[in-house]
Amino acid sequence: MMLLGWLGLSGALVSAACIALLAAADPKRRGERPGLRRLLVLATLMPGLALGVAGRWSDFLIWVGAAAIFGWAIAALGNMRRKPRP
Repeated sequence: MMLLGWLGLSGALVSAACIALLAAADPKRRGERPGLRRLLVLATLMPGLALGVAGRWSDFLIWVGAAAIFGWAIAALGNMRRKPRP
């Protein structure tokens, strides 16, 4: 049996990877690819859906919290402006 919380955390890491890919494929910065964006959004939400269907509610709550924190961190890192070297 898997330790409590590891499924939620691993699902959040999968979601964070998809969020990072979504941020990299942002249509404001790159060419528009709506099919890829829809696939990535679906892949981002799939771990939470799987945990909910399986009834792993504690892991689902861990996934929700960790995916939100990872998403905010990716958004913050993506919007950081680098200082020019003197």
